[in-house]
Amino acid sequence: MGKTVVSKSKPDELDNEWDDLAHCYYLKREFLLHLHTYNYCAQKYYELYENGVFIAGTIVYSMKVNILTFLNFPSPIKFRIIGLPISIASPPYVGDQREIEYLLSDIIKTEKGLILGLNFKEDYLPHKFLNLRTLPTIVMSLPFDGMEEYERSLRHPYRRRLHRIKEKFKEVEIVDSSCSVFNEEHYELYMQVMKTTTTKLEILKAEVFKYLPAGFELTTYYSKGKMLFWHILCRDHDVMYYFMCGMNYALRDQFHIYNNSLFEIISTAVKYKYNRLDLGQTAEIAKTRIGGVPDERRMFMYHKNKIVMSLLGLFQGLIAYSKHTELPKVFK
Repeated sequence: MGKTVVSKSKPDELDNEWDDLAHCYYLKREFLLHLHTYNYCAQKYYELYENGVFIAGTIVYSMKVNILTFLNFPSPIKFRIIGLPISIASPPYVGDQREIEYLLSDIIKTEKGLILGLNFKEDYLPHKFLNLRTLPTIVMSLPFDGMEEYERSLRHPYRRRLHRIKEKFKEVEIVDSSCSVFNEEHYELYMQVMKTTTTKLEILKAEVFKYLPAGFELTTYYSKGKMLFWHILCRDHDVMYYFMCGMNYALRDQFHIYNNSLFEIISTAVKYKYNRLDLGQTAEIAKTRIGGVPDERRMFMYHKNKIVMSLLGLFQGLIAYSKHTELPKVFK
């Protein structure tokens, strides 16, 4: 019988074993259904079977992408993207990693036009794909019994910096809630982030945040009733994920908002005994200064036309993410 690839149009049509083969919550049917409902991008779901047994799967969707995004240069081109239809660094496949190359080789026979693979952990089909580096995600191991132990583990300059930054947050009110309370003020702060970032892939609608499943938690920071910042965390087994945020840029420096939010996220992860914290992509300097380390990600491009592939190869130095952040020695 051998291997066969099947495509599905909706998450509720996926194989019953899909969730069992998913390596994180973002790949599970519940979250994919949420995205299919509130961030529809012509998603298609591919499943690979061997002798009738489901062994691997991935998602393909459509979007216009600024191909020169790392240069902050407007260059929108429509791609069929093999990845999660939201700006998340989790590798976009379920099942046996050794079977992904076979699945990808079948997908490119079906999908037309420019194809972009995002946030994989290794290169595939080197004789066909243009494999490139993309933004790493920043991760932290959390071998701490509490924040006091985390602070004691820091080298003196970083511990002193932490105390100096936290002093700015003494009068800030922190409110944890479900995402259902997400409102227009939250969304306005999200849009402030989108207007300043140079590496955005997409702008999400407010409904994506407001109707997130129960595994997501919204934390909002206030000073004298004024919203300063918010972030959403996702809890998944022994990993806590930083999902999205919004920031009041007019008050950012006065309160050291972003750095204080990172310390609060660490505090939450340590409090609930998570072994690993995934802080997401971007802001590498701020995240490595609190103890995070880059977890590399790869992307690839493909087109059936050899001339197009030659042009992509010619400009690969402008397309790939080339920044390498020097890791500070944060811990003793």
